[in-house]
Amino acid sequence: MRVVSILLGIIVGSVLASVYQVNLPTLFFEINVASLVVFAAIPLLAGFLVGVLHPPTGVRDGALVGLLTGLVNSMIATVKLIFEPTLATGEVFSFALFAVMSVFIWMILGAAAAALASRLYEYS
Repeated sequence: MRVVSILLGIIVGSVLASVYQVNLPTLFFEINVASLVVFAAIPLLAGFLVGVLHPPTGVRDGALVGLLTGLVNSMIATVKLIFEPTLATGEVFSFALFAVMSVFIWMILGAAAAALASRLYEYS
């Protein structure tokens, strides 16, 4: 059941990350409140799903799902950035920093949501 929960979390997170990258902006001057909410909601949803499906190892699995879906998100954003017609050098460097940080942010958010789901499962 653990493998199924991790696989389902990765699939859900990757699909949502690809939809996020296709429909919402990537570069900093285009980011608004809606894109930040969706940016946080994707790993939270995937991590919560993993925590509900397998509570004993939910936090570790949520961190793994956050890491892998964060990498998928960063790869899709990088491909999107490569095909951007005009870019300044500063934008590329700031995007690289944001892409690295976002992977770890997604990892923390996924683990936190899985911990919450595990705790909710214990109380019910």
